[in-house]
Amino acid sequence: MTAPARKLSYKDQRDYDLLPKRIEELDAQIARDEAKLGDPDLYTRDPAGFDRLNRAIAAARDEKDAAEMRWLELAEQVEALG
Repeated sequence: MTAPARKLSYKDQRDYDLLPKRIEELDAQIARDEAKLGDPDLYTRDPAGFDRLNRAIAAARDEKDAAEMRWLELAEQVEALG
């Protein structure tokens, strides 16, 4: 049986420190792109742009979900370390 880690690895600590800022950036990107989608003429004026925005929002949401899950896992580790 191995002894429990006394601290996060360098990579884990870096992720723990940087992920909150990345999550905020993704929130801002999602909000900005959703505001652009609010333009009622966007689809008729630029259907390809409309599709790009939808794909970008979906990708940003996926990345945000993954970042939040990773941060929560790390937060639990930090809490367990005391």
